[in-house]
Amino acid sequence: MKMINIKLVEQLKRFHFVRKMVLQKKISFDFPVRLNIEPTNYCNLSCSMCPRELNRSFGYMDIYIFQKIINESVLYGKRLIITINKDGEPLLHPELPQMIKYAKDKKAAHKINFYTNGILLTEAKSSELIKSGLDTIHISIDAFTKETYKKVKNSQKLEVVEENVKRLVALKKKLQSKTPLVVVKIIQTPDTQNEIKPFIHKWKGIADFVEIGEYHNWDGTLNGTSPPNLKNLLEGTDRYPCTFLWYNPVILWDGRVTTCCVDYQGKGIIGDIKEETLAEIWQGDTLQRIRDAHLENNYDSIPLCSNCQFWRCEVNIEKWLRKVNFPRKDRNSGKVPAL
Repeated sequence: MKMINIKLVEQLKRFHFVRKMVLQKKISFDFPVRLNIEPTNYCNLSCSMCPRELNRSFGYMDIYIFQKIINESVLYGKRLIITINKDGEPLLHPELPQMIKYAKDKKAAHKINFYTNGILLTEAKSSELIKSGLDTIHISIDAFTKETYKKVKNSQKLEVVEENVKRLVALKKKLQSKTPLVVVKIIQTPDTQNEIKPFIHKWKGIADFVEIGEYHNWDGTLNGTSPPNLKNLLEGTDRYPCTFLWYNPVILWDGRVTTCCVDYQGKGIIGDIKEETLAEIWQGDTLQRIRDAHLENNYDSIPLCSNCQFWRCEVNIEKWLRKVNFPRKDRNSGKVPAL
């Protein structure tokens, strides 16, 4: 088991990998490097760090839409990561293992992962996930004690989740599978900050990784659970463009595409894959205007971005982005110039 700043390591690895691949012409900005696909926005919990008062409709992604996304994606090579979740609990989708297996069989990404609260991680479901080829599962436990779990997760099922994680690890061993990597996670908030060390100590001999999550306020509308020093941290940081706009769109359960994983209300919709291809959306004028606004430090012109803090969760690659900013469509040919 390793305990590392997994967020920082993934940021740096992702940046250097993407930069290398682009410069070597092995990938281009014709299609996203990463994808978030939301199987459902239903959830079986109501956690304090998650917005649950959604104005958008609830539902489950049709597996046909999922397959359409994957089929288009593989035309542009392998994605770096495909994350199969957004606002809801992915294990609520009855066809989640089949979705994962479809993406793995198509060799759609170097890594397929998702985040779960772990409550529905039964023995049968764990076995299906192992056999699906899932690369990494992130289990958001977010507490060490029952009292804190109840406060943070509004649930009394901490012991259920803990047993589910341990059984998943045992099943991997029984099935002689190296995957999925099991990552247990706790987000640092005022409620959990005194439980970080005991949480690490408890899980370091069981899980493959322990992840300490960084709190953010989504699009600026979630308040009340941020660390006490967050304001000071932000005051000492000059804002820079959010790199998600250049490599990671999110496809909602109904096929609509938004700019970012923090858009829980669907305010940043840039297209719908039921009406056009993801490549067309990715190369379109709507998203390009948002990118331009970020490069011009005009964040307030984008309501979704104006009060968001999520940009600080990614490394600052502003200078590089200015060099390789997504090419505008050739108005005559309708094509996107090669990088």
